[in-house]
Amino acid sequence: MKSLIAFAFAAALSGVLPLHAARAQDNAPIMIASTLPLSGNVASFGEMARWGAELAVAQVNAAGGIRGRKVQFDVQDNRCNPAEAVKVTTQMLSDPAYVALFDGLCSSVVLSVMPVVERERIPLVVATASATSISDKSGVGGNPWTFKFNPSDATLAVAMVDWLKKQGLADKIAFLGEDTDFGRSGASGFETALKAGGGKLAAADFYQQGTADFSAVLTKLRSMQPSVLALYALAGDQRNIVSQFMTSGLKMPLTGRLITDVIPAEIIKSGAIDGSTSVQPYSFEIDTPENKAFVAAFKAAHGREPNAIAYSAYDAMRTLLDAIARAPSVDRTAVRDALKATRMQSLIGGEIVFDENNLAHNYAVILQIKDGKVSIVGLSKT
Repeated sequence: MKSLIAFAFAAALSGVLPLHAARAQDNAPIMIASTLPLSGNVASFGEMARWGAELAVAQVNAAGGIRGRKVQFDVQDNRCNPAEAVKVTTQMLSDPAYVALFDGLCSSVVLSVMPVVERERIPLVVATASATSISDKSGVGGNPWTFKFNPSDATLAVAMVDWLKKQGLADKIAFLGEDTDFGRSGASGFETALKAGGGKLAAADFYQQGTADFSAVLTKLRSMQPSVLALYALAGDQRNIVSQFMTSGLKMPLTGRLITDVIPAEIIKSGAIDGSTSVQPYSFEIDTPENKAFVAAFKAAHGREPNAIAYSAYDAMRTLLDAIARAPSVDRTAVRDALKATRMQSLIGGEIVFDENNLAHNYAVILQIKDGKVSIVGLSKT
């Protein structure tokens, strides 16, 4: 099917498209390419992103598709590896039938494929990667094809630091993050947010993904006694750090991008990290009719509540599908221009509008662990 579409597309451009081929093209699926980490350390995140995006596509197809055409969502494994992502993306985009590229999940992956989408002149919608440098390099930053749906680490950090200031916990913040674009971007966001009030991080430490022993940095933290520890770690690393933090005897609250569905439920229920906070782009408990419908549909499909990654993938895919439906054609440039003109409601009550850096400004959600339970304590416009 893909080779027939590619032939029809090329023939149409050359002006020799036979009538029967044109009709076949009219009925062909609208194709969206994607790479996600489907294996490796963050494969569980890739699975959630895939489920969220696939749900949005399935709902559109169930309603008749776009202009009567079904949407086809093709995903390849990038292993959260920039070199692998460039290789796979280049292979997929050699097929001109694809009208857009979706996500990548890992910040380093997205940054590595941005030159590819610019060369291929195809819109890229970033659902989950959070590095601030992605939007810094998009729109007026240089790459007109990349659109970032979820808040950047910088805008999330501002929301988190503002809340910590109101609680009197921002005077001595230590930072521990992975040595990646995600971790470095998180530290930069906290530094910038604190600097606005004349403050700075008390300490910033970074580690390589997969590090087993954090005793040295935890000993350092015991001696300096920060007011809170901001943590930017993913998946197994986060579980490992939190487990070692608990056995170390440290008592300060955790904050940052604490992913509560990564931390074992028994740790949260024990009350051992009560007072800890997290800034996220989403909580399944947000009380809007649209979000309730999404949560119900996701649970029906997968037997569990969606997390922030599944939400971002779902709402970002809705945004892309809306742009394809509004575009005068499925030409890549027409879809890009329609994305630029986006103005729609997000599931969580915010308005999705892209700024001059092609960055949307949805809500940030402040979560807090109290009495062994996670609850929403605030929403902040990013």
